[in-house]
Amino acid sequence: MLSRRRLAAGLLVSGVVAVAVLVSPDAVLDLVTTALASPWFPVVLVLLYAVRPFLGWPITLVSALVGFRYGLAVGVPVALVGCVLTSLPAYVAGRRLPTDGRILGLLGARSKQYFDTTGGLRGIVAARLAPTPAEPVSAAAGLGGLTVGTFALGTIVGELPWTLAAVALGSGLQSFDPATVTIDWRLGLIGGLAALVLVARPAYRAATN
Repeated sequence: MLSRRRLAAGLLVSGVVAVAVLVSPDAVLDLVTTALASPWFPVVLVLLYAVRPFLGWPITLVSALVGFRYGLAVGVPVALVGCVLTSLPAYVAGRRLPTDGRILGLLGARSKQYFDTTGGLRGIVAARLAPTPAEPVSAAAGLGGLTVGTFALGTIVGELPWTLAAVALGSGLQSFDPATVTIDWRLGLIGGLAALVLVARPAYRAATN
């Protein structure tokens, strides 16, 4: 049973790498931008969120696209729902990967220790606020045993500042160009400091007990 799970995990990782290498983000973006004015754009957007983690795109890029199409008022809630949707594959993978091996076992133990120390919701919010890649955070949440409800709520709260910035940026563009989607480094600094403030007290308590 475990050998089959390891084989499935290996095939999954290989498939993700193959998709990331073979599928051109530029080609995908060309198709998406041509569908911006189409009534089918919501369907295209859902599919884009679904494949985004396998293409290695940052969530902020798709959030900016949402802002460009829908504006700030509609774009923010749509993009937040998209953040949760597009984070689920890595989370589910983290929940289902076998943790009896040396590397995954260590990662699982460290993830569980982190969330046990900070608390599930506080820990995922802090991890989302910090300028860290989305997929490792999502996988760690799965490995750490977070419930899907805590994971989704923490993702929404932690991604809110990033989503606001990306959607606002996209809504102000005259034409959508991924090269123009860059978030001010000061937001990353503020997010990192906020994350440290959130985890400082529980980390101190754990260190002194």
